[in-house]
Amino acid sequence: MLRRDIEGLRALAVGLVVLYHAHFLGLDGGFIGVDVFFVISGFLITSLLLREHDNSGSISIGNFYARRARRLLPASALVIVLTATASWVWLEPLRLKNLGSDSIAAAGFVSNMVFAGRNTDYLQAGIPPSPLQHFWSLSVEEQFYVIWPTLLLVLLWRAGRSRTRATITISAISIASFALCVWQTEASQPWAFFGLHTRAWELGIGALLAIAWPWVRVIAGDVRNALAWMGIAAVVFAAFWLDETMAFPGWLAVIPVLGTAAALAGGDDSRWGPSIVLRHPALQWIGARSYSIYLWHWPALIIGEAWAGRSLNVLERVGLIAVSLVGASLSYRFVENPIRHSERLQAKPVLALSLGAVLIASGVGTGLVVRSADVELSTDVVAETPTLIATTSTTVPTSATESTTTTIAPVPDGPPPPIANAAAPLDALYAAVDTDEVPANLEPSIGGAAGDKPIIYDNDCHVDFGATQPKLCEYGDPSSDFTVGLFGDSHAAQWFPILESIADDNGWRLLPLSKSGCPPIDEITYNSLVGPTYPACQPWRENVFSLLAEQDVDLVFVAASNRLLDPDTKQPFADSVWSKGYDALIARLTSIGVVPVLVTDTPYPGQDVPVCLSKAVRDVSSCVASREKAVRASRQQTVIDSAVRNGVQYLDVINWLCTEKACPVIVGNLLVYRDSNHVTTAYAQWLKPVFAAAIEPYVNGVRSRISTS
Repeated sequence: MLRRDIEGLRALAVGLVVLYHAHFLGLDGGFIGVDVFFVISGFLITSLLLREHDNSGSISIGNFYARRARRLLPASALVIVLTATASWVWLEPLRLKNLGSDSIAAAGFVSNMVFAGRNTDYLQAGIPPSPLQHFWSLSVEEQFYVIWPTLLLVLLWRAGRSRTRATITISAISIASFALCVWQTEASQPWAFFGLHTRAWELGIGALLAIAWPWVRVIAGDVRNALAWMGIAAVVFAAFWLDETMAFPGWLAVIPVLGTAAALAGGDDSRWGPSIVLRHPALQWIGARSYSIYLWHWPALIIGEAWAGRSLNVLERVGLIAVSLVGASLSYRFVENPIRHSERLQAKPVLALSLGAVLIASGVGTGLVVRSADVELSTDVVAETPTLIATTSTTVPTSATESTTTTIAPVPDGPPPPIANAAAPLDALYAAVDTDEVPANLEPSIGGAAGDKPIIYDNDCHVDFGATQPKLCEYGDPSSDFTVGLFGDSHAAQWFPILESIADDNGWRLLPLSKSGCPPIDEITYNSLVGPTYPACQPWRENVFSLLAEQDVDLVFVAASNRLLDPDTKQPFADSVWSKGYDALIARLTSIGVVPVLVTDTPYPGQDVPVCLSKAVRDVSSCVASREKAVRASRQQTVIDSAVRNGVQYLDVINWLCTEKACPVIVGNLLVYRDSNHVTTAYAQWLKPVFAAAIEPYVNGVRSRISTS
């Protein structure tokens, strides 16, 4: 018998998810609609299996999978194929390869693993979301379905105390899963969010309620009604109170999970419980189509945004949600229901399973086709390697053909010459602003941009999110009596190729000390790939200071992204935070005998540059950001002011990347950015002559003073 309260709860769940994804009503916690679905699924599937076992004394695994195939696969296969087709037309070409992989993962029930891996990969996390990313929750449920009927059959194998045995075992599994969820939310939030092992307890709560249902039903109606209303209130409260800055799922997931269980406990037969609202025809209509609505709404929003090439306005979002509702209704009427209720398929489970295999194959085949798509990522234009001519504030080499080891001889007893910061933008940048077409000889290519990263990413010298110990890696001349460090996050690591080459030229020992998303200043940051507290950052930073002292580092270049987020606001730290942080950092470094050099941050083009260029191979200017938008001038100035205030040197790199008005993305035949905010290794290496001319006189001056002291 259909429980109308459950259809209403499904409507509430999908409504929360859609409103959250469409950015309506300030519903920052609408993602908890998925948690509501998990509890409902655990309850319904376990109830169905228990009923079958009570009636027949066993559970037919084949029939169970045949029912799941009829219920889930037709609509999901249709959405995978149509999403891939629409993406081929409207999605940026560079995203198609990932989409092909996502299609295969969605069809094979492993989307959650793919997206957990991708969202813990700092090099991929900046790419726009996949149109199939929402399939992660379906994969969690499908993986649960693979395990659950067999487990339940084993637990109910013998009569007597079989339900007690099932209750104890499922409780133990749920407690273990919840403990993993809490731990992994702090250690690696993406895996906690996407993993079956960390979500199983939510399904387990629903399962335990199903097992306990004979006892729940005898609870007084007024008590159940009150409990159910509190449950609905908890779910709605969580949807409005929670947001992405909080450590979710973790402990916080208890609110929507127990709230849903309480709402389910109210049942469907009360005059005064939430069911009087949940039975409303509009909620019943939405609830019946909740699966299709969930499948359709996300691709509509993501592909629509790709087509628009910008964030969608309110009317566009409303229109796309309306389109997805139409698609969901048609899918429900002409695909879901006919196959789900087919008497022939019901009578022949083998036929239903065969159909399921065909539908899975269709999704995998679609993914393979999309992955192999031959898309145009450049034109036939062949560009010349840009000529490097710079204007600087001091006498330094001005041509790429001049020696990169030219230095200004320091006065042994006097201060070293200052760092020579560029007084004006590089000449090559002015011509680059007017670039129209992606050249055929672009270095790196658009397709290869993501892999154009420093070697320290491959050998783990640049450490990832979980590490608390810096890895001791020596470059340049390991036997040198003068050691230079590179300290900061990935925006420090991007300069490693230049510093390595300069260290080789000058006989410096170079130690790269960088960690993804971890600033050198003593602040706790929010990071969407880790969570709101980034627990490994502060201990890593302390260990870096210890290593700097142990290794007798003489001078360190300090660089960081100035867009790192404050966990309280989920907005970039205020300028005052950076000023105070740099003041304290300089004092800390000088106290251990290390000379700091502060490096200003690189521009933020505002979008993933290779992705943008892939759909604008003849309109490069559409991917170029103005200097005003790409560079936060006041935040850049905090670096300079802190250096001047504390009597240390700074290196301002902005005039090597932007003109007074714009920050080009292609210079000659060089791609400037490998993603939305990191400079390619190819472009960084091109800058070596001006970089070396700027820093060598000062650094060698420091070395000279140390050697004579």
